[in-house]
Amino acid sequence: MVKRALLAVFVATAGITFARAETGMQPEPVAVPAGTLLHCRTTETVTTKLNLQGDAFTASVAEPVTIHGRVAIPVGSTLAGRITRLDRPGRIRGVGRMLLTVDQITLPDGNKFPLSATLMTAYGAENVKVVGSEGLVKGPASHVPDLEEMGAGAAGGTLLGLIFAHPVIGATVGLTATTVDRLRRRGRDLTIPVGTQLNYQLTRELTITHIGSRASAANHLHRARQ
Repeated sequence: MVKRALLAVFVATAGITFARAETGMQPEPVAVPAGTLLHCRTTETVTTKLNLQGDAFTASVAEPVTIHGRVAIPVGSTLAGRITRLDRPGRIRGVGRMLLTVDQITLPDGNKFPLSATLMTAYGAENVKVVGSEGLVKGPASHVPDLEEMGAGAAGGTLLGLIFAHPVIGATVGLTATTVDRLRRRGRDLTIPVGTQLNYQLTRELTITHIGSRASAANHLHRARQ
């Protein structure tokens, strides 16, 4: 009887201890304010040549975000989103465009949180820039190479015309042939290769709660009661 009483007291004391530990180990949520920059790198290549509007993409956080000495968003966290706009470059005029919208972040421990952020800058992709308040990504313009091709075609036609004493006709034929050939092809596609740095800025406060320690404490308490 005494042993049973002592066992009951021990179990009750252990339960209180672990309950306190569970409460004490539960961390306070960390508020990451709007305006915070998330420095990320793409984990895959996205391009106007192969991707479609609506395709998913991911980027990995490359620098930790620290709030009051606590790491709120560690390196290796993953931003997930979709290509919400995709415009292929046109013929003669126009450039490739993409809008890379993120809506979720996943921490290395598996916890997921919704977020709202806008792309501010992109580094590492050739002739790519971010414009506008929505963070639209624009690719390289094609009109300069087009003009160069047409000029070369006209020059070649002029040279051929000189041989046959008709430089003007030769230039016209060369320019026409080059223009027709160029119209068959689109401009340079926008390509954002894997490893490109994308810097997103939070447009709303993001609340992060690391629940791993709370779950661990609960597991200890469960085992103690068994």
